[in-house]
Amino acid sequence: MEDLKLNIKLWLKVNKHDYAWLAQRCYVTETTVRNWMAKKPIPKAKAHIIRELIAQSPVTMPTLSPIDVKLQTHVTIRLDRSVTKHLEDKAFAQGLTLEEFLSKTLSDLSSE
Repeated sequence: MEDLKLNIKLWLKVNKHDYAWLAQRCYVTETTVRNWMAKKPIPKAKAHIIRELIAQSPVTMPTLSPIDVKLQTHVTIRLDRSVTKHLEDKAFAQGLTLEEFLSKTLSDLSSE
């Protein structure tokens, strides 16, 4: 369940949504969503709704090309919690978000 909560937080941030937005889609109050994220378990029915929302709008990465083009590459990455933590630590050490760090790393790899 903690992995789901982490995924929800990251997904909301990347897609510029907040707990109030998620609460509306789950037919609960924002306080209820905050309680789920802080300490209470997310009910199975609500977790299903959230997983469907995430599936409909996966996390997207910016294009790797420095040229402004209309095409974007969509990438969904599923990582173990320990790998995610390790990558977040590396990103933080460079003053970057995880998304920025991954984008930069992939861009660096593509230019080799």
